[in-house]
Amino acid sequence: MTKETHSKGGYTIGLLLLPYIYKTFLLDYNLTYRIVLLFIYAYFTHFGALISDIDMKGSYISKRFPIIHKLFGKRFRHRGFTHSLLFVGIIAFIGNTITISSNDNIVFTCIFSGILAGVISHILLDIITKEGVELFYPVEINFSILPIKTSSKTEKNFNKFLSLVVVFLIGYRFYLITL
Repeated sequence: MTKETHSKGGYTIGLLLLPYIYKTFLLDYNLTYRIVLLFIYAYFTHFGALISDIDMKGSYISKRFPIIHKLFGKRFRHRGFTHSLLFVGIIAFIGNTITISSNDNIVFTCIFSGILAGVISHILLDIITKEGVELFYPVEINFSILPIKTSSKTEKNFNKFLSLVVVFLIGYRFYLITL
């Protein structure tokens, strides 16, 4: 999938998880702070949706973080480690450790919740491509559900569909706020 599709997929998963994040973590804060925290969550959902491609030369994220790309790009093949449940578990462990060591700081909670939602969306989107992902890395078995090719007409149509879903979910979330 392309950067744009992953970005919209990250926002979609982030918006679907938003009621849980909001009710579980944000209700104790004033409205202004909640809005700031929601923007932090949204930004890191977008970031998390792109970070799995750090292992691919030329990707948007590897160009932004070339030093990290050098660490991952040479050690792991694309759609391997950074597209696996092991990677999700490591991100969750790091996020949980940092959040707990910061006395459950709400900013870290929003950052790592967003990153985790984005990484999961990235893997879900890549699993529906022809290339698939090594979901159970280090086991070298590719999992692929659908034969969608990256940058194909089918992906572009799926991207448009995700755009509609994101707009709908944003509208629906605002509707719920006004109730």
